[in-house]
Amino acid sequence: MINFIKNIIIGFWKNGFVALFKIVLEHWLLSFLIICFIAYLCSDSKTEIYAWFLIGVFALYSAIKSIIEIFMEIRNYLKSNDIECKTLILQKTGGKIFDFVLCVVGVFQTLKVFSHISRITKSSSSAISVVDDVASAISKVLKNLKK
Repeated sequence: MINFIKNIIIGFWKNGFVALFKIVLEHWLLSFLIICFIAYLCSDSKTEIYAWFLIGVFALYSAIKSIIEIFMEIRNYLKSNDIECKTLILQKTGGKIFDFVLCVVGVFQTLKVFSHISRITKSSSSAISVVDDVASAISKVLKNLKK
């Protein structure tokens, strides 16, 4: 059991965290362009919703993909009889768990932004409704004073 957990943690670190930094370093120009594009979309209040939508869709897609890959690795682990192969499978699974956790963070951040936007929209709607009610009341008072 300890070997199982140790290999998952090693995979989480080596095949998840370290692999992420290696990919970013290998494809630094593409990573930089993507970050600049997202920053550009977020800099304008009219386009920031599109940036968060892109982030949310990509994070959700990647999270679902990671879950499927985790189940495939578990199936491969159960089928395998070789200790060395099982160790590699556990480490790959740890990396997939890292991917899943990272994607879930992205999904929750996107949901947080969208719920904040929803609250702002509801608050604005309530404020407009209150202003409309006050204007209506003032109009009625003025109408009654003119009579």
